Amino acid sequence: MTPRPPVSPRTRTRAGTCAAADRPQDRRRPDRRRAPGRRRRGPAAAFGAAVLAAAALLPAAAGAQTGGYVTFNGGIQAASTRFTDRVQFTEFREDAEFSAAYAVGGGAVFDAGGGVRLAGGLGFGVAASRFETRDPVSVDARIPHPFFFDRPRALTGAEPDQTRRETAVHVEVRWFAPTGGRIELAIVGGPTFFSLRQDLVTGIEFDHAYPYDEATYTGASTTTASASAVGFHAGADVGFFFSEAAGVGLLVRYSRGSVDLPGEDGHTVSADAGGFQAGAGLRLRF
Repeated sequence: MTPRPPVSPRTRTRAGTCAAADRPQDRRRPDRRRAPGRRRRGPAAAFGAAVLAAAALLPAAAGAQTGGYVTFNGGIQAASTRFTDRVQFTEFREDAEFSAAYAVGGGAVFDAGGGVRLAGGLGFGVAASRFETRDPVSVDARIPHPFFFDRPRALTGAEPDQTRRETAVHVEVRWFAPTGGRIELAIVGGPTFFSLRQDLVTGIEFDHAYPYDEATYTGASTTTASASAVGFHAGADVGFFFSEAAGVGLLVRYSRGSVDLPGEDGHTVSADAGGFQAGAGLRLRF
């Protein structure tokens, strides 16, 4: 173990705000790579499958009603997205790092859409949904000792109520099944355009006192990152109509996309968007 030269004690320091002489110009952030063997179905493939399925079922729906439709829904999104961001920096002229683990829970979702029904049971439309949740982020860090090399100190903490907002625009291909009567069943699929805003941890704060063998996590600095991506969706909509024009219905939808959020110094944080949605609300047709 090699002793360090004497340094001035510091009782509070902030990762990423060291003096220029104590750290390099840029943080080193490793690229996040997808685990081997994990493959994602592209949005184009999902959209093509939805079109082919609708086309194959057209003859059975030759007598379906034509016109327009409007839907309004409130419900939940059962998200289970997890991702981790690892940040490296320099502290006391040694490498330091922290990892922030994000676990996105479920929450309320609101959805509205509309479109047209064509002859043969095929329809086209657009729906927009909005989802927001606040979840804690757990932080694990390794901070060098100010007096001795190769003696990192481990510390952990959490940042509560980090906000995530998802806005999704679903371009729908619909097939209206020939159920007859007051019930209307539609199979839905197509591409989804995601817009994501996510709070990210960019630096940590800690306290330590002589002899500096331990450090205590005291907080973190955060920023809100935003990005967009194209994914896919598929689902079903069941309506019960009190009259020719108005009714209520139930929507179930699964959507998914991968968004690369911009971090500091040009690195990216990859996170999934979307999830399973279930909602109910008003149905109008004309």
